[in-house]
Amino acid sequence: MPTTSSPTSSRRSRTHNGKAAAIWLGVCGFLIASAFYLASLETEDDSEALYDGGLAVAGAIQYAIIVLIAVGIARLFPNPMNALGLRRFHARWVWISFVVVLATLAVGIALEPVLHGGEEQGLAPDEWQPDHATAFVVNSAMIVLVAPFVEELFFRGIGVRALTVFGTMAAIVLSGIVFGAVHGVLGALPPLALFGIGLAWIRVRSASIWPGFIAHAAYNGIGIAFLVLSWAI
Repeated sequence: MPTTSSPTSSRRSRTHNGKAAAIWLGVCGFLIASAFYLASLETEDDSEALYDGGLAVAGAIQYAIIVLIAVGIARLFPNPMNALGLRRFHARWVWISFVVVLATLAVGIALEPVLHGGEEQGLAPDEWQPDHATAFVVNSAMIVLVAPFVEELFFRGIGVRALTVFGTMAAIVLSGIVFGAVHGVLGALPPLALFGIGLAWIRVRSASIWPGFIAHAAYNGIGIAFLVLSWAI
């Protein structure tokens, strides 16, 4: 008895993939436009943002919406959990993902004097302020744990899966570029796109977002650690 999918089921699958890709790209288009628009309106110094308790609240609301969108798109596929990349993985992919982290850090450091990507983001306070310790800890937890999970779920999870309608390589590259652009910082686009492409490749090869989440959390955690270290020095 034949085990391959029928032409009808293949067409249905491709239609669902195309619909998922269209929705995902539409949401990303809105996020990118919003990020650059808000960046163009900023007139005040945001270097104290990590001391603002409202940052975590706004982030929690935004991330909750993104998770709901990701889950909604995943329901277009036969197995939503697999579509989101919520699967077990081999430990070697964690170590490979750390190579992506190191490569991204190296590129970011090399390009910073030219592109000033880190300076453009401008979220780092110049000094420690004990009175805002609670807000700093909560915001740091959002940056190190919540943001990486949500972004891996949306960009490497359902994003890569939906974009495979254009081919695996296109899904890897396009999702990475979109990930970089959605941060709304042109100077940070090259290293962030590299980071996104590397983690997308790992997501495809491992069929899981968890190695990318671990690497993403480590990447953001390194940024927070260097900030704290700069205060101590």
